[in-house]
Amino acid sequence: MNSKFSKPFTFDRVVRLTIGTIITIFILLTLKYLQDVLLPFFIAWLLAYIIYPMVIFVQKKLKVRYRTPSILIVLTTIIGAIATATAIFIPRIISEFFKLKDIIIKYTSTKNSGIFPQSWENFLQSFLKDINISEIVNYDSISSLVKDIFPHAWKILSSSISVTMGAIMAIIVLLYLFFILKDYHKITKEMISFVPSRHRAFAFDLTKDMERSMNQYFRGQSLIAFIVGIMFCIGFSIIGMPLAIVMGLLIGALNLIPYMQTLGIPPAILLMLLHVAETGGSVWNNLIALAAVFVIVQIIQDGYLVPKIMGKTTGLNPAFILLSLSIWGYVLGVLGMIIALPATTLIISYYKRFVLSEQEVINDNTTSYT
Repeated sequence: MNSKFSKPFTFDRVVRLTIGTIITIFILLTLKYLQDVLLPFFIAWLLAYIIYPMVIFVQKKLKVRYRTPSILIVLTTIIGAIATATAIFIPRIISEFFKLKDIIIKYTSTKNSGIFPQSWENFLQSFLKDINISEIVNYDSISSLVKDIFPHAWKILSSSISVTMGAIMAIIVLLYLFFILKDYHKITKEMISFVPSRHRAFAFDLTKDMERSMNQYFRGQSLIAFIVGIMFCIGFSIIGMPLAIVMGLLIGALNLIPYMQTLGIPPAILLMLLHVAETGGSVWNNLIALAAVFVIVQIIQDGYLVPKIMGKTTGLNPAFILLSLSIWGYVLGVLGMIIALPATTLIISYYKRFVLSEQEVINDNTTSYT
């Protein structure tokens, strides 16, 4: 059986490989140059990929003949839910930040509270003795801190601070989203039709592989992360943690990458210690309550949510997810982080289907001749 890898590297083949490499580099450079223009489109495409099953569900349940009404129903419901959640939770989050500021001021003005080891308290007192906490924890100082720690993020925010530009951006994304949802399958088929006919079946298989992986991550893992975030918000609120909603949503977002929620444990412990400093309760009782929240949520996640939502399928290793986000984000910025997982799953699928399968053919042929 012939194999592409068993063919000699003729001049024609070297030229083809060189041209392919140049085209790939050109595409990456073009994406980098046009990332600001392409960003709304890719955001809309990602949202369409997540929302599309809801549109089909509404269309079937309501027995709507045309897709446009179902799209409008889904988008209106989502926007309404976001607006309602914002109206309910934003004031509470702001009040929690002010409450945390009061706790910090109260703690730093109290000597020998017994919450932290004496050496920690001595260091904290000496470090903060010349600092006015009430001046530090305000909008201007937090803005300055964000500028110092997250210069790239602040640059993006600063360039998008105009309300008018933000509104235009949102409208463009919504327009893209509407038209992509309206002809979702048609657009996918048309993209495949651009592939030469002799490679079309292979490209179709690659697309299916990528879709399976993306289904698990963006639809499966996103749903799990959302549910886990809600459970942490409820659990943290029950035990009285400061910034319960913020921490719950943060840990839920970290859960988009499996096992990354453990990064939320240290700040959660610190917030519980500040809660102890405010209430004068038992350190160990509060830490045990915090541990119970993490354990209960983890049991529900691993014992019910993952098997129910993910099934027995396996996706990208968390290390590959982090690596792909880092590399693509470095190369193409925010746009790269959006296309990181689709591009990575496509490359892995290509490698498995093309490189490994061809290598197996070579090994089989070698074995047959020995």
